[in-house]
Amino acid sequence: MMKRISVFGDSISTFEGVTAAGNRCYYDSVDTNGTGVAQPQDTWWMQVIDALGGELCANGSFSGSMVEGAAFPAGCSQERARQILGPQGEAPDLVLVFIGINDYGWGGAEAQARGGSEAAPSGFEEVEEGYIPGVAPAGALQGFAQAYGEMLENIQAQAPGAEVWCLTLLPGRLKGSSGSSFCYRLRGIDLSEYNEAIRSAAQAKGCQVADIAAFSLDYEASDGTHPTLQGMEQIAALTTAAITGRPLEADLFPGSLASQDLCREPSCIGCPHARSTGVKWSCVCERDLTPSPLQ
Repeated sequence: MMKRISVFGDSISTFEGVTAAGNRCYYDSVDTNGTGVAQPQDTWWMQVIDALGGELCANGSFSGSMVEGAAFPAGCSQERARQILGPQGEAPDLVLVFIGINDYGWGGAEAQARGGSEAAPSGFEEVEEGYIPGVAPAGALQGFAQAYGEMLENIQAQAPGAEVWCLTLLPGRLKGSSGSSFCYRLRGIDLSEYNEAIRSAAQAKGCQVADIAAFSLDYEASDGTHPTLQGMEQIAALTTAAITGRPLEADLFPGSLASQDLCREPSCIGCPHARSTGVKWSCVCERDLTPSPLQ
């Protein structure tokens, strides 16, 4: 019998017609965002499921969602956790959890709500017209860590016997760039601190960590965050290697894709090199952005 595998994440893990009905999706068969990802088989998660010899149980991802939040669609909500169950209510044998980049990007659930994000829980905070998020407030990282732990508890309650694999967060690289383009401290908290919170929460809740960040490699992204077709293959390869211990497919990662944090500014707020730190934030630093000779 094939292992039933569910997926739990944000936009990076969505695909229209596969993701839970009613959830916001980023990827679709029309490829409206020009990523080259045109079918479920192109996604990182379907490639990992195939590599593990499993079958998809359910995809409970929601585009734009954070881990932290007062209610659905926050990852820590019980409603989201129920979305890992199959169409007949069957529990998965394994859950792939890849979420947190929106927590990093917004700097906290309050900022997402005040900014009017379509993925923010409704009815708890009023949208503030003209609101521009700044540096993450004190306690933002602790709020993320607590919410991540609650999310794992809810997932385990729905599938008590399942293996839960928590993926760490990766720096995306803008397609066409010959060097790193990721903003490592967008709102004043280093991406590595979010990853440490993920590792700690997973260990505390008895879950596994697919520490794809430990490879120190970028993936190709159409806008600096959302994987292209090649980026999906790269995330899949990193995840499969992290879970199985198999060698990494080196041909997908030329030496130029090594992650590099070249900026030592404490945050990107007010920096002229940051592409956007507003409500339409972008994890792209243009300080050393140069075209790739292959483009």
